[in-house]
Amino acid sequence: MAKEMIFVAEDEQDIQKVIKVTLKYKGGFEVKFAGNGLELLDLVKEEKPALIICDVMMPRMDGYEACRTLKAQPDTASIPFVFLTAKAQEKEIEEGLALGAIDYIKKPFEPDEFVAKVKGLLGNASRKE
Repeated sequence: MAKEMIFVAEDEQDIQKVIKVTLKYKGGFEVKFAGNGLELLDLVKEEKPALIICDVMMPRMDGYEACRTLKAQPDTASIPFVFLTAKAQEKEIEEGLALGAIDYIKKPFEPDEFVAKVKGLLGNASRKE
């Protein structure tokens, strides 16, 4: 069975490493990284992932703009989009969800809970199709 592909937009190298180890080795997922929202948009042009996990605060294009752009395109609007960020005040969570994100995961995260959350989100997304 093919592993599900997850795209992660995160500009911090150390956090990328933690996410990669967590999702690849604990969760069994394939993972591709983008360093900002523009790189994420380029990745999505090449391949459609099962899930996008995106930081909010990044250079060149932030997560909100990346989400807004993907949700506005018919061919990418249905890709489940999750924010993973330390920027998690109630107002910011509401803004992210209003843009079309299906969830908001706060940093720092506990690896086993993170994998369980991602698996749950992918299960919910596949049931909606």
